[in-house]
Amino acid sequence: MDELRSALLALHKALLGVERRQLERVHGRLSSAEFLQIVSDPIRYGWLKPFSSLILAFDDEEHEGDLREDARELLLPPKGDTPFGRRYLSLMQREPALVVEHRNVTRLL
Repeated sequence: MDELRSALLALHKALLGVERRQLERVHGRLSSAEFLQIVSDPIRYGWLKPFSSLILAFDDEEHEGDLREDARELLLPPKGDTPFGRRYLSLMQREPALVVEHRNVTRLL
């Protein structure tokens, strides 16, 4: 499970990196605090909540099997009819690094 958690964290970091680069193209350089405040907006970045919640749940080892299934449900394949799935698929279309991180996660599921 540690390997899966690490792969999920790398994917989450890559997603945030893509979002940060896009924001900085529009708004200029952002401090970490500014970026965190922006991505905490549930209206604009609520799509990311299911994925962030999944990662946070890994700290509760009591439900390890459920977490693997939850990750499969969210990522195999991402569902285009959900806010997370729509945005995630859109970002993967433009960012090859996300495809690589996605593959790293899915091979562990």
